[in-house]
Amino acid sequence: MNVYAVIPAVAIIAYIPLLVTTLSSHPRQRQHLYFAAFLGAAILWSLFDFFFRGNILPQYRIALWKATVISFTLMVAQFHVFASAFYEPGRGRWIPFGYLGFVLALILTSLNYIPENVYVDGEKLYPVYGKYVLIIAAPMLILTARGVYILIRRLKQVDNPVLYNQIISILAGIGILAVFACAAFLPFGREHPISHLGNAVNAFVLSYATIRHRLVDIKLIIRQGVTWISLAIMGVLFFWLLLIIFHSAFKVELDQVAFLATTVAAVITAVFIYLIRGYFFEFTNRALQGSLFNYRQQLREFTGKIHSIFSLREQGVELLKLLIKALNAEDACLMFPEPGETEDDFRTHIVEAPEGRQSRFAGMKLRAGNPVIKYLEKERKLLTREQMDVLPAFLALWPQEKEEIDRRGVEIFSPLISRERLIAILALGRKVSGRYSLDDFNIIEDVTSRVAVSLDKEFLAEQLREREAELSVINNSSVILSSSLDIQQIFSSFIEELKKVLDIAWATIVLIEDQEFKCVALSSPEGSAYQVGEKLPLEGTGTAWVVAQKRPFVEPDLSKGQYFITGKRFYELGLRTVVYLPLVAKGKAIGSFIVASRQPNAYSTRQIRLLEQLASQIAMPLENSLLYAKAEKRARIDELTDLLNRRSLDETIDNEISRHSRYGGVFTLAILDLDSFKKYNDTYGHPAGDRLLRKVGQIIRSSIRNVDYAFRYGGDEFAILLPQTHIADAQQVVERIRKNVANELKLGDISITTSIGVAGWPDDGVTHTDILAAADVALYYAKRSGGNRVYCASKVTFPSRRQEGTEGVHEGIDRRYFGIVHALSDLVDAKSPLTNAHSRKVRDAA
Repeated sequence: MNVYAVIPAVAIIAYIPLLVTTLSSHPRQRQHLYFAAFLGAAILWSLFDFFFRGNILPQYRIALWKATVISFTLMVAQFHVFASAFYEPGRGRWIPFGYLGFVLALILTSLNYIPENVYVDGEKLYPVYGKYVLIIAAPMLILTARGVYILIRRLKQVDNPVLYNQIISILAGIGILAVFACAAFLPFGREHPISHLGNAVNAFVLSYATIRHRLVDIKLIIRQGVTWISLAIMGVLFFWLLLIIFHSAFKVELDQVAFLATTVAAVITAVFIYLIRGYFFEFTNRALQGSLFNYRQQLREFTGKIHSIFSLREQGVELLKLLIKALNAEDACLMFPEPGETEDDFRTHIVEAPEGRQSRFAGMKLRAGNPVIKYLEKERKLLTREQMDVLPAFLALWPQEKEEIDRRGVEIFSPLISRERLIAILALGRKVSGRYSLDDFNIIEDVTSRVAVSLDKEFLAEQLREREAELSVINNSSVILSSSLDIQQIFSSFIEELKKVLDIAWATIVLIEDQEFKCVALSSPEGSAYQVGEKLPLEGTGTAWVVAQKRPFVEPDLSKGQYFITGKRFYELGLRTVVYLPLVAKGKAIGSFIVASRQPNAYSTRQIRLLEQLASQIAMPLENSLLYAKAEKRARIDELTDLLNRRSLDETIDNEISRHSRYGGVFTLAILDLDSFKKYNDTYGHPAGDRLLRKVGQIIRSSIRNVDYAFRYGGDEFAILLPQTHIADAQQVVERIRKNVANELKLGDISITTSIGVAGWPDDGVTHTDILAAADVALYYAKRSGGNRVYCASKVTFPSRRQEGTEGVHEGIDRRYFGIVHALSDLVDAKSPLTNAHSRKVRDAA
């Protein structure tokens, strides 16, 4: 077989898979059938030329050449049918005219006008087309020119990128066919089947770019095709040069057939090595890298698909996990810029360590201006621990920073560069065994260059999402803060909203009162350093500092340093980061907003700014709440004794009656009156009387429980309400108060004592009026019996109306008590429907 038959044979081998691929495409369109017809004609053309060039049937060489010409014109006609399917609607396709060249070829070859002759020179065949071939070429040239014109016009009108790519592909195919067909008329083209090489290229371009992969840019395919063809030509020429050198140097005899055969063998060998190179490298790497190979393969695959993961944390965690496994490192972290006042600090954002190991990189921070950051920004290559020890640039590294890097065991810093700027830093710890190799360095640099853009994009997106979340928190917090004047009620809701964007384990609001601060609101009382209402000395606390400076203060890690006397208390409760923020209203610092986390270095600069903004929002509603509380206190508290007033007594009795009626139980009401107070007031004056009343209030407060209520009833009268207390137990309490007053108020010649009346609910009265009246009557009898004693309502007897004029007046207040008794007697005379035991006693007495 002639060596010149190799190219048509290669074309046939290339056409058959393309034809099968085209016919198996689904859904199958009309263009697929047109293209399949074109490929079938191309296969026939290469097949006839293969037999002709191979001189396999020398007796039929003329007939084979005629069949070659006819199949070529049929292929051109089929290509015209395929290309005309992409003409704009309404444009004539000239299908019959397209087959004119095929018909003329049949006629002229039948009449033996084509070819004129075929010369044989050894194994070479030289066909002579003759002048009649121009008759066949004319309609094909007209079709080609018209087709190019129509497709170029269509190209300017289409907006669909798929159709645009297909038209570009067809124009490229027409150009390839025209160039290689014209080359067939040259002496070199008649001697060698060069036109088949062009047709194979054309078939591949059209099949790959237009049918199989319609979205692939044909310009890219052309560039790659030209590149590979150029490399192939250069390789063949270099191989021929080597053959010529060997021929001259070693007198190796090479005839033309051997020359071409060795060239083909070299090309096949090169293609084979190219195809198996990946498998060979994989086998070698797997053998040398062992278990690390699979992790490195996964890392390489991950870097190729990282752009499809739309979460910075997912990207970072997966990247660090694979890096740790692929490099056999102890731990790794990604540090991202944290906006500062002037330059950006870099702070650990994502940290990872092998399972079962605690990473030492949590909370690590590189401040702006650090030589490490400057080196990575300038050099844009990884930095090792050994380089930091020897390079002059790192002599400026502060001892604290150097100690921090050593303590955390950082071995490598690698920059991530995107848009010509440092967007993140990859920090790697020591290897579990051995040292980092040059291969490890190459992997790190390759990975960081691949993932930088995706990480940058997601970091910016995360910052945007966080900013939107912060704005949402600010807006929602404004609504919450304006919804109520109850500080504790709104604070819990406020902190729950704030936890959406910040790590908060504990928070409180404290207010300044003289040289103390008072806790007025807590996020949670459980495990708290303070309790609501608790007062502590102000000096030496973070609150004192921020109130004086009117700016926030951060304790980043209480395990390393405690700046205030409260630091030890916070640390014992498991808190690591504490932020103190001043509450400033109308230019005056009124207290502090304290936020804490169980993590060290828990808050970034931006988060501190958010807390500052929220603290400024808290201050004014807090001021309003305090003003409201003061106004409410003035309305409910007696200013002289600091006890609850008469209005509060009425409200409390109603509330206790309602509560005890619903849940069961009893309560006791006691009313106290000072004996000889008028005489004391007249003797020592009203200021002394006021001081006496204040002292009595203090004695009463110190003698009762926290759950009990003390009131100033009016004048020198006081009241005590004891919830869930039987009258016998209450009698012991008020007896203690009576003795304390008598013992502590021995003032001059005037003895200050108390008379106390006690009534129990519901035995001595069911309604608000009943219980007050019963206690008041008991008080009346205590005073009438000489004072300085306690009487219970259930043990008194009421005077009749006939005694009214004979008893006289006791210290100017007995007439009021007689009025109460008379009112109760009138209720009995009117047959008022009193139902309790005390009412029956009143009726009997009346």
